[in-house]
Amino acid sequence: MCIEKRFFSQIAAPLRRLFMARANGQKKTVCFVYYQHFNALIYREAKTLLEQGLETDIVILRRMRAEKVFQRYKGMNIYAIQARSIAERNPISYFLRLFLFFLKATLLLTYLMPERRYSLVHVTAPPDIMVFSAIIPKLFGARIILDIHDIGPELFMRKLNIGEDRIVVRIVKLLERLSAGFADHVITVTDFWKDKLAARSVDPSKITMLLNVPDNDLFQPVRVRPAGNSFNLFYHGSIEEHFGLDTLLLAMPAIKDHIPHVLLYLYCGKKGRLYAECTALIKKLKLNSYVMFHDAVPFYELPHRLSSADIGIVPTKDSVFSNEAVSMKALEYISMEIPIVVSRTKAHDFYYDSGMVKFFEPCNPAQLAQSVIELFEDDEGRARLVKNASAFLKKHGWNKAKGVYSKIVRDLIERK
Repeated sequence: MCIEKRFFSQIAAPLRRLFMARANGQKKTVCFVYYQHFNALIYREAKTLLEQGLETDIVILRRMRAEKVFQRYKGMNIYAIQARSIAERNPISYFLRLFLFFLKATLLLTYLMPERRYSLVHVTAPPDIMVFSAIIPKLFGARIILDIHDIGPELFMRKLNIGEDRIVVRIVKLLERLSAGFADHVITVTDFWKDKLAARSVDPSKITMLLNVPDNDLFQPVRVRPAGNSFNLFYHGSIEEHFGLDTLLLAMPAIKDHIPHVLLYLYCGKKGRLYAECTALIKKLKLNSYVMFHDAVPFYELPHRLSSADIGIVPTKDSVFSNEAVSMKALEYISMEIPIVVSRTKAHDFYYDSGMVKFFEPCNPAQLAQSVIELFEDDEGRARLVKNASAFLKKHGWNKAKGVYSKIVRDLIERK
């Protein structure tokens, strides 16, 4: 930390003064870097800063090679610098593509900096070390936010099924500490992760917790549900093992026996090893007439697709990492006033109560099925959950959180 401060005070400071003097009077510009496709998370933050009068560039992945590298969306400049249609099947391929994206992002920010003169670069992890792609903007005065949406050491422990004492986890902790030290401010998405980061990597004064709540303008309450003869269950998002889709599928035989007209809609995409495993399980359980797999849809189409949901399902497992994560899909259902059945993980139990959601024990298909059946039979209960969950979101939703986020950005940009 001391070496870094000496470097930027002795070498970077003169360059910074020269560069910022040349940029005086120019409209301030912010750049987002995220090793993901364009999604609701990036959109809500970029839109917030656009509303504050800041120009925004976004450096992300694209879904297909044929997709344009440079795009414009509602006033945002999008640089989709690398294609990634499906998740990699082995660690070597994953890290090679990650390094390639890091290299491209670093070169792009270096190339754009003289023209765009970024005031701030907002980098979303994982991986934490992606924050170093902003080294040239930082050298010339840009402030840096590291946004830790998936906490690195615990994520590696889950993915590799290893303990905290393993050397790879210790290395990831070191990288977390270096990355947080490089950043001017750190944002994370749960109180549990804020406490962990403050204990091992980040000065508590430069870390903020913001729940991963959806954009209220995008995910609005469903006032009139489409007419239909089926009772619709919904699950959307990635097919990651810790999200517990297998638990939901194993619960479906009992659910369909009690609700013969039930349909489960899955908006997850139709690619990858886990998709093949899920379709094999659906066939084995003879659920083909009850489970509808769909491709993932753009975030701006998702609310329309969810509008026919009677219940949203959030079956997250209570394993390392996921036990302390708060599912954004749950908050999207709540924002749209869709009642939810959710696993009682450590994080879900901390933020929600039984008056807001219908709990079941993680990895327990029988309890999940029973929870769905009980809600199906209780119209008033579903309405009560919606009312109480909506009150929670009024206190903690994006309309509140974006004020905190805007202040963080404003304070960083105005800091001399």
